[in-house]
Amino acid sequence: MSAKLAALLAAALVGALAMPVAAQPEQQAAQAAPRRPSNDPREFLAQPPRPSSLKGAFSLVSIGDLLYSHPMVNHPNADFQRVVDLIRTGDVTIGNQEGVFIDLNGFKGEGYGNGLLWGEGALARDMKSLGVDMVSVANNHSTDFGAVGLLDTRRLLDAAGLVHSGGGQTLQEARAPGILRTPKGSVALISTASTFKPNAGANDRLGDVPARAGISTLRLRKTNFVNREQLAALRKLATDRATPREPAPAADATDVVFGEQTYRLSEKSGVSYDMELYDHAALLKSVRDSKAQSDLVVFTIHAHESTTGMDDDTPPPPDFLIKLFRDCVDAGADVIMGGGPHSLRGIEIYKGKPIFYGLGVFFIKGEIKVLQETALRVFPDSTGRAPPPRPAERSVRAGGNPASWYDGIVAITDFENGKPVAVRLFPLDVGNTYDTARRGNPHLADPTTAQRILSDLQRNSAPFGTTIEIQGSVGVIRIP
Repeated sequence: MSAKLAALLAAALVGALAMPVAAQPEQQAAQAAPRRPSNDPREFLAQPPRPSSLKGAFSLVSIGDLLYSHPMVNHPNADFQRVVDLIRTGDVTIGNQEGVFIDLNGFKGEGYGNGLLWGEGALARDMKSLGVDMVSVANNHSTDFGAVGLLDTRRLLDAAGLVHSGGGQTLQEARAPGILRTPKGSVALISTASTFKPNAGANDRLGDVPARAGISTLRLRKTNFVNREQLAALRKLATDRATPREPAPAADATDVVFGEQTYRLSEKSGVSYDMELYDHAALLKSVRDSKAQSDLVVFTIHAHESTTGMDDDTPPPPDFLIKLFRDCVDAGADVIMGGGPHSLRGIEIYKGKPIFYGLGVFFIKGEIKVLQETALRVFPDSTGRAPPPRPAERSVRAGGNPASWYDGIVAITDFENGKPVAVRLFPLDVGNTYDTARRGNPHLADPTTAQRILSDLQRNSAPFGTTIEIQGSVGVIRIP
């Protein structure tokens, strides 16, 4: 064999060895499948978070739900303007933007649900003028006008210079922080909702299924606690109505699923909630990642869930919120802002970080629009005819709102070089009156009302070991 021929054969052999081997079918399937995110929240709690790196004195103003429909910044009432002056005193002010604001005349989307919370398109600029810097857009009214309404609202917020989080074209975008740069450091806001309407959640692309716009959601599984007698009745009912798709529970079952609800034998009453692990882990990852790129992290959630299972003004927070909020602090959050049920809840100082379990409302004067399917709906009464019309309501909902919905606070957390040192609590009277000019507008509470609100906060915060000093009409929490 000639040297030239030998060289050609050697080159061919090397080329054959270098050719890729065809992947087996199972390998091809694994390569084509989308990479799944973590479903283990502990992954993001294994290491202590980076401490806050804010510089010097800094104050963060936390307010409740911005639930209103028409511009307010130029309202002539002096008592209201004093509240505006107060929320402008901080370095950064954060609230929950409840619902959407759109121009209905030119709107290209649709309405969804029984009650559509609506606001004028000018509200983004109004919030900015009031002194609000950052807002959550994740709540149970975020998609009242569908994904189009949510995205239109986000564009208006961007145009007004308001930083926002909690919504987006994809789930990755909805879970990403909104970041505000200040002279003393950057503030990241992460927002989600555990109470939301069907199909409100944003989705990333999965395989060949495209992404969907919406909000960041935390899915929950509720378990109802019942006694032995109640469980026996439910077990019998589930057995009597069993089908091949919903088989009867075991005779000694202590958990019974009936009507898509889970009931568990317990010595206590109420409900418990389990967090969906992908959502729980993803939220902690967002907190951890945000701390790596910002100096202060704030986490907010809109959660109407309660210890009773009812959407009411129950002061104790549900079990999942306590776990979630502490996990978020352990992942790197510096301030936790809870909201949803429109009522104030207690305050915890966990590892030196303030957790507000419920900030109540700042405004509660939203305008509700209705669809035809809501407006034209009536069932016969006992006579078989339409019932007589009810008198016009003077309140947002039949029967009137709970009085607790009109107690609010402005909470100002003071920091020194990134460390929270104190929380100042300014009680608000949000106008529990049928006077439409006053109803739903925040005023600094008079001394008697302030004492009542602060005393309630003392009582509801005591289970967390929190001490609130009352100094005149202001509450103070000192953080060692």
